Amino acid sequence: MGKFDLTEKYYRRWLSELPLNDPSIGVLYQRLGRVANAKGEYDTSLEWYQKSLEIDMRTHPSDHVNIGSTHNSIGNVHGKKGDRGRALESYNRAVSLFKQAHDENHPKMAMFYNNIGLIYREEKKYFEALNFYEKSLAIKKKYLPMDHPNLGTSYNNIGNVHYCLGHYDLVLDHYNRSLKIRLKSLPAQHPDIAMTYRNMGLVYEYKDDFEKSLILL
Repeated sequence: MGKFDLTEKYYRRWLSELPLNDPSIGVLYQRLGRVANAKGEYDTSLEWYQKSLEIDMRTHPSDHVNIGSTHNSIGNVHGKKGDRGRALESYNRAVSLFKQAHDENHPKMAMFYNNIGLIYREEKKYFEALNFYEKSLAIKKKYLPMDHPNLGTSYNNIGNVHYCLGHYDLVLDHYNRSLKIRLKSLPAQHPDIAMTYRNMGLVYEYKDDFEKSLILL
């Protein structure tokens, strides 16, 4: 509902009522980190996530899923702060934990790989970005139905990188796949559908096919 102040109020109340050794404190710290992140209070968010991480590493050191997820959350906050180096470090820590646990195909790995791809794209390292987006898509395909909107997002992301590389036929192929999924899985007026039409229109404009471009835009 976007009522972050109210969320924080109840989480803090819950925190004040728990004994210091309660096992749910780590989860609560993580949720407070999420709220602070949503409010744009990034340093506070990092403090909460760090507290959550310390508790999990002390009490459940083999829980790679929760610890890896917290590293990913920390990476997201660093990314929002514009610190791509630290974001990448956190994402790679998450990936390493899952690999050490021989859990390379866990659904969360798709999210980690996608986030690494986003950082590489921002850094204009397009071939590295493409590699991680493709890895993310491969894992998503194992767990999701073929018309799931998350697959549409992956195809869109891959198309965006091909656009940066000037591979316009591949761009259109991936945008078309994304559009097909989004038209099936999202409400007709969803903004992601509008974005896909816009992206395709810009490609046709670049290819001097102005009639198609105008229709799509």
